Amino acid sequence: MSAEDLERAKARMPTDLDTSKMYVDSVQARNYAEYRPRYSEEIFKTMVDYCKETIPDLNLCVDVGCGSGQSTIGFAKYFKKVIGVDISASQIACAPKDVSNCTFKVSSAEKLPFVESGTVDLWCSGESFNYMPQKQTFAEADRVLKPGGTMAIFGYSVLKSTEKPIDDAIKAMFLKLLPYWPKESLSTFEKFSSVELPYPGWYRLTLRDYMGLIGSLWSSVAYRKAHPDEDLMGGLENSCGIVGGTVDSKYTLISAGSYLSRVRAPPPAPWRDKGPESLR
Repeated sequence: MSAEDLERAKARMPTDLDTSKMYVDSVQARNYAEYRPRYSEEIFKTMVDYCKETIPDLNLCVDVGCGSGQSTIGFAKYFKKVIGVDISASQIACAPKDVSNCTFKVSSAEKLPFVESGTVDLWCSGESFNYMPQKQTFAEADRVLKPGGTMAIFGYSVLKSTEKPIDDAIKAMFLKLLPYWPKESLSTFEKFSSVELPYPGWYRLTLRDYMGLIGSLWSSVAYRKAHPDEDLMGGLENSCGIVGGTVDSKYTLISAGSYLSRVRAPPPAPWRDKGPESLR
């Protein structure tokens, strides 16, 4: 979906839709459970590997806005306990009942009273963060996450086909539907570029900007002098190509049409309170 398509649709999107009631209907919830695509194993492994960089022994994952549990059960083999949370009781009623270490709760993202503070290794949200009140949701995620825990927001990309006639038909259908999506959906279509990270010191870089930053380091200059025939950035470019990214992308793109935006929970206060010298 192009930026121009999104801009044209913005003016026609509904402004009075109560998104908290979108899936209260039991029939709609069953359709969601049956037809929503499952996420690829790669996206789960990417999040888990990222978590293990700071917390090797993973205990608790909380999947917020879990719907009928498509992503929740994907974390089951990586964590001792997984809790799926959704505001819709109809959605939770459709969640799997046969995964022993997965439990499901009806609750909002901004209030997780059944989760103790500082106990969560991974707070995640698939295809639903855009419908949550972001300030309150970030605050509650901060409360439940361990120091060094991970907050991961992910979702689907717009469906595509390798056959041009089919792809054109899919795009035409989405353009018809676009004005009927709630405005909150724009965040997903824009790959969460409008999400404001509430952590001081975090900012967004395109991959091209990051490569430019690395290239500006004196160590890179010295390396290229020592290895004039070697492409220093080639490995990074190839690696991103494998998982579906592009040089201009702001995000780490995951295969199977999924994308992922990740941020660590803040480290313990004594470390955070030190000046810039301690970060070098």
